[in-house]
Amino acid sequence: MRLWFYALSPFMKQFRISRARKIKRIFPDIDDRSIVDIGGSLHYWRHVKPEIEPKQITIYNIALDNQFDAANAGGAPGNIQANVYDGKHIPASDKQIDVLICNSVIEHVPPGERVGLAREIMRAARNYVIQTPAKVFPLEPHFVMPFLHWLPRRIGRTVVKYSPFGLIHRDPSLTQTFFDEVNILSANEFRALFPEGEFVVERFLFIPKSYLIIHKT
Repeated sequence: MRLWFYALSPFMKQFRISRARKIKRIFPDIDDRSIVDIGGSLHYWRHVKPEIEPKQITIYNIALDNQFDAANAGGAPGNIQANVYDGKHIPASDKQIDVLICNSVIEHVPPGERVGLAREIMRAARNYVIQTPAKVFPLEPHFVMPFLHWLPRRIGRTVVKYSPFGLIHRDPSLTQTFFDEVNILSANEFRALFPEGEFVVERFLFIPKSYLIIHKT
């Protein structure tokens, strides 16, 4: 089953690079700007480094996993500072952040807390790019299982253990906990969170794969 992930990895990397190029087009001087990445990872910045390399990247995450350990961080750009925060209050004053990026995070936020995070982003950042998977895309990207996110939640929670993710980890409790955490948004739900931004669709084989909200002052 690991072959599923290895097979999909080049596609995921290409989408990240394509999105980085889009950010570069929106902000041509991005390499001279400082950005904040909410929920970010070193993997993302390793992938996009040939395309964009802001002068300073500040990552805020609710926890820093082993990718941030010194032994694993050696290949990351040297201009990254990673910080733990509470997931609710971005440690910045109003409009202090020049450019904020948030990739594949909002679907992990409990539904009742999403409006709060969206308001924090709009409060703290002058410009932002927010991305989330498209609910209409047939492959659930976290578990690499077709149609999983279209099922009623109680049925999805039962069958998720048979997903590639579940079969690789072989820990039903871990798999179900992760499933409970992920709840992909519809286009209307996503747009409603960020009414001031431009709504953009990323497609794969003509099917919406991801949604973006882009706000540029």
